[in-house]
Amino acid sequence: MKLTEMFSSKRQKLPFWWRCKFIPCHNDFASCETEKLWQVHDELCRQLRDGRLLSRFPLQSFKPSLLDLKIELTHRNYQSCTLCPWLCKVDRLNGMVGRCNLGVQSWVFRWGVLFSEEPFIVPTCELFLSGCNMRCKFCQGWEGIVRTKIGEILTCENFCQMAHHGLNKGATNVHFVGGEPTVNLLGILHALQGLNEPLPIVWNTNLFLTEEAMKLLDGIVDIFLADFKFGNDECAKKLSETVNYVATIKRNLIFASQITRLVVRHLVMPNHLECCLEPVAQWVAQNLPSITFHLMLNYVPDWKAWNEPNLSRRLTEDEKRKAKEIVKSARLRKVLVSE
Repeated sequence: MKLTEMFSSKRQKLPFWWRCKFIPCHNDFASCETEKLWQVHDELCRQLRDGRLLSRFPLQSFKPSLLDLKIELTHRNYQSCTLCPWLCKVDRLNGMVGRCNLGVQSWVFRWGVLFSEEPFIVPTCELFLSGCNMRCKFCQGWEGIVRTKIGEILTCENFCQMAHHGLNKGATNVHFVGGEPTVNLLGILHALQGLNEPLPIVWNTNLFLTEEAMKLLDGIVDIFLADFKFGNDECAKKLSETVNYVATIKRNLIFASQITRLVVRHLVMPNHLECCLEPVAQWVAQNLPSITFHLMLNYVPDWKAWNEPNLSRRLTEDEKRKAKEIVKSARLRKVLVSE
């Protein structure tokens, strides 16, 4: 049975990025101003979410498609990058780098099939991409932050090989991790163009992104695994060198919840229960009551955390107990706990 026949009766269950390939964009990119392309993009994404758009077209690829439009807009963004709130505005297409220390190429510094993530996404084929717009002192993927050109460059060819290897090992999705995968968006979108398997996309993100970046992810991501790391801007600045953190994350969490499935992760850090966990849990319970909240009690000090007295140890049993009590008192409906 052909792939198109296999999925023709299940259009709305197909991954978003796959559906984007079958949605035509009747515009000449070269002659269109960026503002006009954004208007077309936003309307097509809205109709895609409504579930009515795809039924109007045969299940065959279009050129240009909505996926091509996203690539064009991301390419234009790279000329003066504003994917994250640092607004570096560097020309990444011509070798300039900003906060993420990335140019136009994306590097995969580790990948494989994992079974230790949330139960509803495993087995998952995870690709760890270098580069990040935050500098969390406790980062466990710091090697891909300090050295962004390690591993292998992400291409259509090796991405397909990784995805097919994952499929053969039972993976049910492709899972992009960082760093922060969104700063690698152009490379990822080009890689997806060559993938001939409709695998859902899991986006493991710090969500410290601009509204423009969030719109580009609309219609690409099937599940957001989003970190809500800090409950206040003071902790965010001290521990990750990040400013205006809380307002940015809250805005993006609301948007993510409106476009696809969302899981909010919070890694509990020693001595940060009242200042970080408590306000995070309360806000999520009040504003995103239907999402899954993942309470992570498996903090392990790494990178610069060893030099910080308050971060250089694991959680005590008493802290774990208190963390569970905080989440319970917040009355969150769906909670996962990992220790």
